[in-house]
Amino acid sequence: MSVELLAVNAVSDRIAACPKLAPEVASGDRTPITDGHIDFYTSEKHSKKTHGGRVPVQVKGRVTKAKIKSSRDSQSFQVEREVLRFFRNHGGGVYFYVPMRKGGVQREIFYAILLPFKIDHLLDEGSAEQKTFSIKLTRLPTETSKVEGIIHLAWSGRSQSAAASRNDHLLDKAESLTIHSLVGFDESLPTRLALSETDYVVVAHLPGGVEIALDIDLEIFPPEFIARDLAIPISCGGIEFANGSGRRIDENTLLVQLSEGLQLRLNLVDGKVSATLDAAHQGSLREQTKNFDFMIASAAGNPLVIGEDAYEPHDGDPKMEARLRKVRAELARLIELFDELGIDDDLTSTIEIDHETKRTLLALHEGIVQDRPVRGTSDGSGRYDIAIGAYKITVIIMPAKDEHFRLIVDPFDPTKRDRYRIYRVEEGGSPESIELGTAYEAVTPEDMALVLNLRLRGIVATYAELEDRDAARNMANLTLLRLLSATDLMSEGRHRAYLLRGCIDLCKWLLGEDPDSLIHRINWWQIQRRLGTLGDADRRDIRAARRSLNREDKQAGLLEACLLILVEDPNELELAISELKDDEVAMLQSWPVWALANPKS
Repeated sequence: MSVELLAVNAVSDRIAACPKLAPEVASGDRTPITDGHIDFYTSEKHSKKTHGGRVPVQVKGRVTKAKIKSSRDSQSFQVEREVLRFFRNHGGGVYFYVPMRKGGVQREIFYAILLPFKIDHLLDEGSAEQKTFSIKLTRLPTETSKVEGIIHLAWSGRSQSAAASRNDHLLDKAESLTIHSLVGFDESLPTRLALSETDYVVVAHLPGGVEIALDIDLEIFPPEFIARDLAIPISCGGIEFANGSGRRIDENTLLVQLSEGLQLRLNLVDGKVSATLDAAHQGSLREQTKNFDFMIASAAGNPLVIGEDAYEPHDGDPKMEARLRKVRAELARLIELFDELGIDDDLTSTIEIDHETKRTLLALHEGIVQDRPVRGTSDGSGRYDIAIGAYKITVIIMPAKDEHFRLIVDPFDPTKRDRYRIYRVEEGGSPESIELGTAYEAVTPEDMALVLNLRLRGIVATYAELEDRDAARNMANLTLLRLLSATDLMSEGRHRAYLLRGCIDLCKWLLGEDPDSLIHRINWWQIQRRLGTLGDADRRDIRAARRSLNREDKQAGLLEACLLILVEDPNELELAISELKDDEVAMLQSWPVWALANPKS
């Protein structure tokens, strides 16, 4: 007897047992690719009115040497590219594979729903020369309702043939979704739908009544599995987190995010609650310290308190407590160092501190906070830039009395100004000591964008204390310009905001010193442009300043170009630039206001 006929008969018998299905499958069928089809009906009474649709099928039979175990739920089989392309272009269908022993005994039936999107993924993963593709088939269930569900899902997949795959961008436009699936949904547990794992069809309902199949994987979560803010505080040993979020991760486990770097896993089994803490070096240094304080309290045996409910104290873990206290002590020293250097705690969350960096910072703590000589072998003295992640800390290193040690000075600390000298070197000349000046004059915009210890909160006081007021104002203005250029080099939001805060403070001081200075007012306006707060009133003032320019002033043309940049008038700016000399254009382009310009070429 023909193996193909035996396979077709096995499939037809199983389908015929389903009251709402009618198989039309023939062996030796002359129809290209398919062996027939399966009609499905909305009622057990088959008629034209109850006819729901028709799904093409192909049946393949093979004689195997060994029996297919009844416990085996899946089977792989090679399918020709032409077969896959046919099903893709004709709305999909069902592929049956029937392995059997010689003589047609012990026939088993496996199936695969060949959805168009699934076929696209399969073909895309293969090479252009590949002739056959391995597909995963699943054992055909014996329950008639499940078999009918398979045929219904294959029919629903026809909507994919009219849609392009990889169209998940349409999800944002969908007003609602219809999902056809064999697995169903348990509203108490998350459901994952991935074409590589299961069969399903997602139809998006777009505005205007348009329906289109979407090629997407989905994860569907019940509300309690989605992270949400908790309305109750959680504490241990007096360390409290009041703004945590939580979500369920399985039937018995709740995951609570106490802070950016601290998670609490609560597990409920047989009415008993167990807790596990997991910490990571995330968040600012002070936030990390609080995380460790919470963990130390737990390791010491203090009870967990959730809201007003306190759980039983436990024995604790002395060894773990000792290890945590050691790390906590190092964090405290790092905080002391960063506070001493004037580095904002918020900024510390952006700094990558590996083991080697931590060693360097702890050495700086000894030299700067404790003001003690530090063992070192560095030759010479002078400025050193110490890399801290993507940033750096600038210090001055000097010999100590013991040749094996070095003194470390923060050049931006005004109380340490007497410990070093600033030199000016004219071209071709010898170094000349300058008593008037600050450490900021030696810092380029590129350095300002990266140096952490600029102490910008005290920058105004640094210049205000200089005796020569004219020189102080001139140097402060040049430092402000370099700071503005530094903000344009920095993309990280917190450090850029810190630099702009320094610009604001310095510019306010300069305006207080000389409120009629158009240069200081231009700098103030360009700060507002960078902040996005330049308003209509500011633009009116800028235009009024342009009308009031003294055209006899040597810098009138340059000042006019700056004002035109600020009001974003490219046509007038192009005309103003055309009237400048080459050296004036070069000067304008070296100023930070030029970064705000967009002149025509």
